[in-house]
Amino acid sequence: MRERNACSSIVAHYFYTRRGTILESTHENMLRSILHSILQQDESTFFHFQLELRNFQRCNRSKWPYESLKNVLSSFANHPSTRPMYLILDAMDESNEDDRRSIIQLLFKLCLEENPCKIKVFLVSRPVVELRSNIEEHHHVICMQDENNDDISRFANDFLSSDLKLTGKILHEATRYIASHAYGVFLWVSLLKTELISYVETAFTNADILDILDSLPRELEDFYEFKFRKLESGQLGDIRDGIKIFRFVLFTFRPLTVIEICEALAVTDDRNPPYEEFQQNRIYDIIRRINHCGGNFLEITGN
Repeated sequence: MRERNACSSIVAHYFYTRRGTILESTHENMLRSILHSILQQDESTFFHFQLELRNFQRCNRSKWPYESLKNVLSSFANHPSTRPMYLILDAMDESNEDDRRSIIQLLFKLCLEENPCKIKVFLVSRPVVELRSNIEEHHHVICMQDENNDDISRFANDFLSSDLKLTGKILHEATRYIASHAYGVFLWVSLLKTELISYVETAFTNADILDILDSLPRELEDFYEFKFRKLESGQLGDIRDGIKIFRFVLFTFRPLTVIEICEALAVTDDRNPPYEEFQQNRIYDIIRRINHCGGNFLEITGN
């Protein structure tokens, strides 16, 4: 049921990630971000910060200590506010394992019904021990693999039958294998799809398909590493162009166009190459080249 005062509530969110800077997976950075967002939205919470600030400044500290940040967030449970507060923490499984249990326990305590301030916490995570061991009966849990298992089965069945031309028993077994190992992660299934379709270009029998599926990584990060290893084992020309493409994509200020990547690949180490040589180095089917050298890590959009 929708809450009537949801529009006037305080909403603070944070996304943990190990793919950015070191700080982005730390609980300290999460606390700073969440607390800053709360204070921006409700200045009446300032006295919580003020009290803690006085405590650690007596020790001649200029930077907020980690424990002080935890104390401030914990104190919001007793905040005399009529505005509900929603804290959304995404990808908890990518957070630092150090002190993860303590943070989860702190968040659960904020949700107690007897607290004056009505706080709701939404945790999005793949299964982690600390989270599972702290979930009690009064916490509502949505398991994504239970919710989208049918969708993943339909998706798998569709590309297995249309792209790989599987039928009958082998189609059923392959679909069931994918659905049971996806754990609700569509991205893993998508990577699996492109890998399986690549086998269509080589000869294989229907009986081989289950062996191929079983040989592929079952974790998302392992799959990424597997794909990069495949790129590294390619032809020298593919590796050279792949490295150049990734450098331009990762270190440019804005997303590049396909034409710009084509121009970049045509540039040689010669500082002043003849124009004719530059034209000869231009790749005719640049989109196919990007897909081939970049694996599944590069996306070409319509813009």
